[in-house]
This record gives sequence, structure tokens and C-alpha cells, in this order.
Amino acid sequence: MRSIVSKNVHTFEFSGEMDNLRISHLKNVVIQLIDQYKCPVVQFDFKDVTFIDSTGIGFILARYNQINAYKGELILKNVTPFVRKILAISGIFQIMKVENDDLRNGVLR
Repeated sequence: MRSIVSKNVHTFEFSGEMDNLRISHLKNVVIQLIDQYKCPVVQFDFKDVTFIDSTGIGFILARYNQINAYKGELILKNVTPFVRKILAISGIFQIMKVENDDLRNGVLR
């Protein structure tokens, strides 16, 4: 995972699998970084994420609540087609904004 703070945007770039094992390693670090910077916009970039399970979905929802508590916004970016299907089933897109660089550039993957 990479964490990048630029102006008022805090971007987390995730890779690999977002499963129970991976989340257990990332969770506390991400919580602390969000609390430290409290940027108005937090982006989770899923460009290199290959899999997500219910633990990963729970992690996203908990971070959404954490960021929402200080009136920030969580944006999911570059969600791969496979991960998009899983997140769509969860209903997460009904409460969170999703941006895909490929879609903005007119390229559909």
C-alpha cells in the first residue's frame, strides 16, 4: 500500500488481494493516517487490486464512516471489473462515489 497526500486529497493505492489477512496488516495504519491528515477527500485506488472479500468490503465501509464523521468524502478509484462486480453486489456504490480513470479518458476495459 502507498499513501500519498497532495493538497486536500489523501490517496491510498492498494494492490493484490483485499482479504482478511491483508486487511489485518493494513487496517491500523490506514486508520491512523486518515485520522492524522483528515483530508476532505480520501481516495482508495484499486487499480492493482485483484480480489476483495467481505473483510475488504467491511474495511471500506468502516473507513467511509470514519471519514464521514469529520465530513470528508471517500472516493473509490480505478475499480477493476472483477472487484467492481463484487462491490456492486454489496451495494456499496449506492453510498460511495466511484471514479475510473479509464472511463474518464473514454477507454472502457
